Amino acid sequence: MSDTWVRSGERCALFPLEALLLPEATLPLQIFEPRYLMMVSRCMREDDGFVVLIGEPVRGQSVIGCWGNIIDFGQRDNGLLGITVAGRCRVRVSDLDKDATGLWWGTVVPLEETASEVAALAHWREHFQPLMDALLDHPYLAEQVGIDMEPSLSALHQLMTWLPLERRMKQRLLDADGLVERCRQLDRMLAELAGVDAQPKA
Repeated sequence: MSDTWVRSGERCALFPLEALLLPEATLPLQIFEPRYLMMVSRCMREDDGFVVLIGEPVRGQSVIGCWGNIIDFGQRDNGLLGITVAGRCRVRVSDLDKDATGLWWGTVVPLEETASEVAALAHWREHFQPLMDALLDHPYLAEQVGIDMEPSLSALHQLMTWLPLERRMKQRLLDADGLVERCRQLDRMLAELAGVDAQPKA
C-alpha cells in the first residue's frame, strides 16, 4: 500500500463492531462469520484493508470509521481465526450497501488529522499515564501491544481503544478532529463517569 493507505473515492469493505479502532492503534479480532472470513482472505491476498465502524451502518447515511490493515494472523486456541488490525487513517464512509454475502461496502474519503503541539501531547501523555500503566498490568492487554508505545499518538490512541466506553462515547472519540481534541473528549467522558471535574484545557 502507498503512504496514503487508501484513496479518496475507493470502495472498501466495512466491518461493524462494538470496538473502537484509531490510527496507530491495534485491535485483535476473532473471525468466524463466512462473509468476514472471505473479506480477510481477500485483504491478505490483495494486500488491502477494511474499515472498522462502531455499530451497524444505515443506508443513506455517512459515518466516520477507521481504515486498517492486517498485521498478524493465526489460529486461536479455540480453533477460530485470529487477526490483529492496525489502524491507519480515519475515513468518512458514504454510499453504503451490502453485497450478496451480506458484507457492507462503502465509498471512503480519508480525513486529515489536525496537527498537535508537542507540549499539548506531553501534557495529555502524562495525564493519562497512570491509567495506561494500570491497564498494562493486565496480562491480556500487555500481550496485545503490537506497536511502539513510545510515541504519544500510538500510546494515547491505544489507551482509547482499550477503555470499555459506551458506543456513543467511542463514536465521539472517532469523530473528534486530532489527538488533542480526542484527549479532551476522553477526559470529559471519564470525569462524567466518575462524577468529578475534567482537567483544564491543554
